[in-house]
Amino acid sequence: KQTSEKEEEARIALRTVRQDALKEAKRLKDAKEISEDDQKRAEKAIDDSMATLNAKIDTLFKDKEKEILTI
Repeated sequence: KQTSEKEEEARIALRTVRQDALKEAKRLKDAKEISEDDQKRAEKAIDDSMATLNAKIDTLFKDKEKEILTI
């Protein structure tokens, strides 16, 4: 039970980081510090990173769950 709570906390933290990064990219575009193309590239890079991190979270928590259940 605690493991699933920690997993959800990690996912919430990731979502928060993603939202902040996307807001920053939009702010930079609105301030004309980056182009719209750069913003789209940044959003894609952010989403790719988040997908990778979510997969790692899945793997880590599944491994931990197996470890707990075998003890």
